Amino acid sequence: MSLDVYTLFICELFVLGFMSIIMLFAWAGSQYDRVLGFTTVALIATLLAMMLSSLRSTGHHFLPIAVGNVILYFGYGMLVNAFRTFRGLPLGINWLTGALLWAILCLFPQFYFSLPKRVIVTCLLCIIFTAVLIRLLYGARTLLPATYWPAQLLLVIHLGFHVARLFLDAGRPNMLHGAIGGTQFTVWIMLESMLFVMGLTFTILAMVNERTRLSYQQASLLDPLTGIANRRALFAEGNKLADWCRRHRQPLTVVLFDLDHFKSINDRFGHHQGDRVLLDFCRVVSQALPPQAQFARLGGEEFAAVLSLNEQEGKNWCEQVRRAVHDSAPEQVIYTTSIGMTAVAPTRIQDIESLLVAADEALYRAKTSGRNRVEVFTPLAEKSELANQL
Repeated sequence: MSLDVYTLFICELFVLGFMSIIMLFAWAGSQYDRVLGFTTVALIATLLAMMLSSLRSTGHHFLPIAVGNVILYFGYGMLVNAFRTFRGLPLGINWLTGALLWAILCLFPQFYFSLPKRVIVTCLLCIIFTAVLIRLLYGARTLLPATYWPAQLLLVIHLGFHVARLFLDAGRPNMLHGAIGGTQFTVWIMLESMLFVMGLTFTILAMVNERTRLSYQQASLLDPLTGIANRRALFAEGNKLADWCRRHRQPLTVVLFDLDHFKSINDRFGHHQGDRVLLDFCRVVSQALPPQAQFARLGGEEFAAVLSLNEQEGKNWCEQVRRAVHDSAPEQVIYTTSIGMTAVAPTRIQDIESLLVAADEALYRAKTSGRNRVEVFTPLAEKSELANQL
C-alpha cells in the first residue's frame, strides 16, 4: 500500500492541532496544571515546526531547516520540563540543549546543506531526549501504578523507531510530490509521529489524572490537622498488620490514647494551643513507634495505635509514651494521657474493630482510676480464673 506524503502531512497537522486544543482545554480545566501547560506548549511548538517544514517544497531552506528544527527541539525540551515537573524536580536549563545545539550546527555549511548529517543529528537528539523522558518516568514509577507501563512502552517504541531510522534512513532526498521535502523515510516519520503525539497526549492526561486521584485518596486517609492517619486508614492498615502478624506468628497489641482534660486546655489556653498539644502528642508517639506499627487519630483527643508487640512489650511501650507525654510540656503547657491496651497471641488475633473494643474497656478503667496511667484489658476467662485462684 502506497502512502501519500501530502495526505499524511495534512493528517498530521490536523492531529497536532486537535491534540493541542484538547490539551489547552485540559490545562485550563485543571486549574493550570504545569505538567499539562508544558505539554501544551510542546504540542503547539511541534505544530509550528511542521508548518514551517512544508516550506521546503517551495524552495525555502532557512525557515524549515534552521528555525523549524530549533522550535521542534524546543518542544522536546518542554516535554522534559513536563516530566521533571511531574517528578517535582527543578527545571534547570538543560532542556534548551537540543535547540541550542541545532542552532549552532546550522552555522556550519557542511552541516546545513548536508541532508545525511542532519538526519544523523536528528536521530541522535530524538534518542537522547526520549531516553531522558524514559529515565524521568522511571523515577515516577511509584506514583503511577496504572499508567507507568503503558507510558514507558510508548516511549520505548518511539526511541526504537529513531534507533532504526539511524540505520535505515540513508538521507536520500524524496523526489516525490508532497507538501514537505525530507528523505524517502519521510512517510514513516510522519506516520510514527502522528501515533506518538496521540499516544503521548492521552498518556500524559492519564498520568496527571492518576496522580490527582491518588493524591485525593491519600488525603482522605490523613488527619488534616496532625498529618497522621485517620480512622479509615487505621482500620485498613491495621487489619493488614493483623494479617501479617497472623501469617508470621507474631503477637499483636492495640492501644487507645485519650488526652486527659483536653477541653480544659482549650478553655484555658485557647484552641490554637490545644492544636499545638495535639501536634506535640503526635510527635511524641510517632518518634516512639516501632517498625511494625500504625498510629492514627480517631477524632478529637482520641488516638489509637496497632503494634506487633506482646503484652509486656506493649505495656512497657505505653509507659514510655505516657512518661514522654508528661515530660514534653509544649510552651509550658503540661498535659497527660490515659492509655488502654490489649494484646493477643498470633492464634487469637481478630479484626481490629473487636480489639479496639477491648482496648476501650481498658481505657475506661484508666480514666476512672485517676487518669495518666496505663491499663491492660484482661479477658473474662482470665478474670474468672484469677478469682477462682483467690
